[in-house]
Amino acid sequence: MQQKGGASLPDRRRHPLLNRDSNTPLDLLHLEDNDIDATIFMGAAAQCRRNLVVRRVENLVDFEAALVTRLPDVICADHLLPDGSATEALRLRNEFSPQSPFIVITGAGEEEVAVDYMRNGASDYLSKRRLDQFPLALDNVLEAYRNRALRHIAEQETERLNEELLALIRHVEGERDEEKRSLSRDIHDQLGQELTALKLGLFWIDRQLGMDELDRDGTRSKLLELVDLNTEIIQQVRNIARALRPVVLDQVGLSAGIETLVQDFNRREKTLCGLHIKDLPDLEEEMRTDLFRIVQEALTNIARHAEADFAYVRLSPKEGQLVLEIGDNGKGMPGGVTSETAGLGMVGIRERVRNHKGAFHVSSQTGGGTSMLVTMPLTTKP
Repeated sequence: MQQKGGASLPDRRRHPLLNRDSNTPLDLLHLEDNDIDATIFMGAAAQCRRNLVVRRVENLVDFEAALVTRLPDVICADHLLPDGSATEALRLRNEFSPQSPFIVITGAGEEEVAVDYMRNGASDYLSKRRLDQFPLALDNVLEAYRNRALRHIAEQETERLNEELLALIRHVEGERDEEKRSLSRDIHDQLGQELTALKLGLFWIDRQLGMDELDRDGTRSKLLELVDLNTEIIQQVRNIARALRPVVLDQVGLSAGIETLVQDFNRREKTLCGLHIKDLPDLEEEMRTDLFRIVQEALTNIARHAEADFAYVRLSPKEGQLVLEIGDNGKGMPGGVTSETAGLGMVGIRERVRNHKGAFHVSSQTGGGTSMLVTMPLTTKP
């Protein structure tokens, strides 16, 4: 016995409806109360190119029982029945077997009802006076079904592949972030500490030389040069570690991490960037990381391309959403934002937003700057 609502399309490798050259007979459920009309229909069915196994029922009660017993490949139903009409049969088809093609057979003068049937999901209609054309009508219905079903299968496969690709992208991005976190920690904690220890050792050597000794061989001058070089290296190491992943992002939170990004931006660039962050809750780590990377990528784009005097970053919760706004007053994108003007960085931002079921919108015009709006459903730590 079949369950209600077989909404999924059949397996194209096994189902005879999807293979026009299949020798497997099609199961046709025929709803007809008139014996003479049923006999004429059987004669027409025998002329079909496809082999048909016809199950006949005479009323809606038996029709529903037949659907429950076995879902048919094709349904043909008379318009007028002793206990109703094919409208009820079509409703039952939609409930039990929505993918089975449904052909309405009308009597003389009943063709005007065909439009309503087609609007409600019928595949075709045929007058009883033209049952000799049933083989052609069936071929047309089956071809339309195959095209629709195969297109749907292709769409499902495309959707599945896209989901797998997005999952792979998220996995790769997650691994990259974890590698950056680990590398940043190693650089900051291990290499930074060793360089600091080296600097202290150089100072100790300087003290051992004595303050009053003359620097006849230039030893002290060389030593002080090494101290200065060591100081520069320590600062560069800290900058690299912070660029990979600021320690404050993990130790203090997202607000401090974005503030570090903006401070570094203002120190390096001629563009002045303003920052406003309001009352952020304790976010999940993945969302915290993605928001940080979005701001980082956006500021990088502004520095490289915008030629702006002013930029801004605003982040705040609003009505169950996190709202991130980033913009500048730079030269904008000629022709607006298109797939050609949006680079890989923009694609990466879009995927990070999609990862949280958020929305991403960019607007830009020549000479009018660029603005980016990101909204994400607010999810906090459990």
